[in-house]
Order: sequence, then structure tokens, then C-alpha cells
Amino acid sequence: MFGGSTRKLALGLGGVGLAVCGVLAGARRAARDVPLSPLHGDGYVGATWPARRGLRGGRVSGEMDSLADYARPGFDPDAVHPDVRALYERTDSFGMTVDAAWHRPYALGARAASRWTSRIEQLNLPGPGDDPKRVSSDLFALSDAAAAEDPRDDPRLWVRTDDETGEAVFVAVYASYVDGGERFVDIAVPLPGANLSTVLRIEHDGAAGGVALTTNCPNGGLYLHTRAGAVRLPAAQRFRVRPASDPDAPFSDSGDFEGLGDGADVLAEQRIALCGLPLVTVRYAAARASESGK
Repeated sequence: MFGGSTRKLALGLGGVGLAVCGVLAGARRAARDVPLSPLHGDGYVGATWPARRGLRGGRVSGEMDSLADYARPGFDPDAVHPDVRALYERTDSFGMTVDAAWHRPYALGARAASRWTSRIEQLNLPGPGDDPKRVSSDLFALSDAAAAEDPRDDPRLWVRTDDETGEAVFVAVYASYVDGGERFVDIAVPLPGANLSTVLRIEHDGAAGGVALTTNCPNGGLYLHTRAGAVRLPAAQRFRVRPASDPDAPFSDSGDFEGLGDGADVLAEQRIALCGLPLVTVRYAAARASESGK
């Protein structure tokens, strides 16, 4: 009697194992043809990671050189509102305030996760119940040696630090690549022994000159890159970026983030989903330096 049950259990576990292997193989195949940054983090990332690794080149103003590089049928950079365009091309001229709302069931682990992200000073978003963080930006080209090893175009370091504590909030290497005549955004976030990479398409959003960046595109998604290779994760994200003057701007009437956009020039919303369920909504209010006290 027990032998039959054992055999059934073994067959069941074997089936689960094959299914998991199939999923992993598919996730690896999905990442195979996507150019991803080879840069990984240490046990501690922080604002000094680029200097410690010798990655810093000359200072640059924006996360990209020109939004015009993303022109294609269906996306006209000249139709983007000047404040939104400036946020991408002259990023360092803005100060930002960032807040986050964590969604169930992931909110249950967000507090523990925030202790880890605070310790390594990476993806260091406000945890549940925490106050918004005001951040400043430093942007640099990737050093020549590091850029030569990166398969993406024009990689740039963007380091955001908390104005109050000096801790790093977000450290990433922004770049792009062209596939099928279209340019895609390709962002790498160093983590201990790995990086979390995101591939997005840029689109128009709304009638007031906003933009959206979405992983709903060819090869779009979130990828975990390790020494053993890269896999595509069961995750998705979407950014919406609009001028603060747009009455339909993200969170302009949201009670969850009441007052966050006061005095801002640009408002942005980032929604991340994991396994099809909302994980976190991050809101950004960006004001030009002359208006933000920088």
C-alpha cells in the first residue's frame, strides 16, 4: 500500500521537477538574444560602487543624450512636452522626491526587504509607512574600459542619493540597443553577485506630451543576470511620465500620495508586477533645481 503511494509521490515530484526545468529553460532562452550589462554588484553597492569598480567616466547631464534617438513610426520625440524631455536629457537639473506604496500579498515582506535594501544601499525605496525620500542625482558616462565590455549603446551611470542621509537610493547603468530598426531602453541595476536588467519601449502617453515606458514589447521584461547566465523573470513594469500641468498626470488626485507633487514640474509613476500581481507603485515628483533648492 505504502509502496504505491511512494511511487505516486515520486512521479508527482518528478513531474513538478520537469515542469520547473522547462520553465527555467524557457526563461534562459528568452534572455539569450538580449544584450545585457555584465556588471554585477558587491555585497554592498551604495553610491561609491562606480568609483570602487573604476567605472566612472566623465560627467554627463542626462540618462540619455537625446530623445531623438528613439524616433520611429508611432513615436515623435518633438511631440514630447519640454519638461518631460528635459528630465531625460538634462536629468541632473532636477531634484526628485520619491514615495512607494506596497501591495498585498508582497507588502507582508516589504518591511524585511527594505532592511536589506537599506543595508546594501540599492533599490532603497521607502518601506511601508516610511516618509518620502528627497534625492539628488549624479550622472557619469561609463569608463572607456567598462563601456568596451558592455554590449549596449552609450551606457551611463545614474546614482541617486538621499538628501537627508546621504545613502544611495538607486544605482543603475542606463543604456539602449537597436533591434529591428527600433531603439529600446536597457537598464541594469547592480545587486550582490548579479544585476537586475529591464528592457522597455518608449511610447506616447496622453495628450499633453507625456511618455510611457513599458516592458510590453519585443524582448521586453525584467532579467536576472548572474555568472551562470541570464533568465527572464515573471515580472513586468510600466512607467508613466507627464508634465505636472497635465490634469491627468499620475497621482495628481491620489490620496495615497497627497501633496507629493506640490511644486513639481514632472510627475512619474512606476508600477511593477510580479507573477501577474501588483508588487509596488513608485511615484516620483521632479522639480527643476532652481525650484527645488539645489
